[in-house]
Amino acid sequence: MKNKLEVGQIRKLDSIQGIATSRLVVIAEIDQRDATCLVFLLNNMSEAATPRDLCISKSVAKSKYEIVLMTDYLSRADQARLVSNKILGVIDPHLINRIREISFASPFGGLANNFQKLGVTVGGYPVQKYDSVWLFRDNEFDNFSRLTFVRNPISLDYAAKFYDNNKNNPAAFMSEDAPFVALRFFAISQSRIEVAA
Repeated sequence: MKNKLEVGQIRKLDSIQGIATSRLVVIAEIDQRDATCLVFLLNNMSEAATPRDLCISKSVAKSKYEIVLMTDYLSRADQARLVSNKILGVIDPHLINRIREISFASPFGGLANNFQKLGVTVGGYPVQKYDSVWLFRDNEFDNFSRLTFVRNPISLDYAAKFYDNNKNNPAAFMSEDAPFVALRFFAISQSRIEVAA
């Protein structure tokens, strides 16, 4: 069952067999250029939420459980590994944007606790190096980094995805964001069409 992806949706990010297990994520941004999404990692361990995590109530997340959004765990994932999975909750896209702004504005230390009136609280677990929560977060980071990737806009892979997603939309290649190699692919494909005619 395919549902349209939207910012704020909570979905399962599919596992990669033998490499990483699936995890719950919330979509923070959708990019159609290369069919990817920025996603935050989620869990349901509110008692282990650190001052860098946000505990989001069931009513705000429109889900069956209170969830913990780990603000330090934001990365890019392929839409194809999300789109077939059902929506398990929805967080208001404005709240997601606010979370991004605040977590980027204070990349170190605890987050400002100015979310309470929105149904969101900052975690309070005082994590200690090498304690069980430290090890849990370390394992989550390793798994999440295998499920996601950092986009390289000058890679051949990015150019090929950009071309595949936009080959029927010539206007997309007029953008400054269009990779040079994708422009070459597009030019070659257009010259083949002209020769065939």
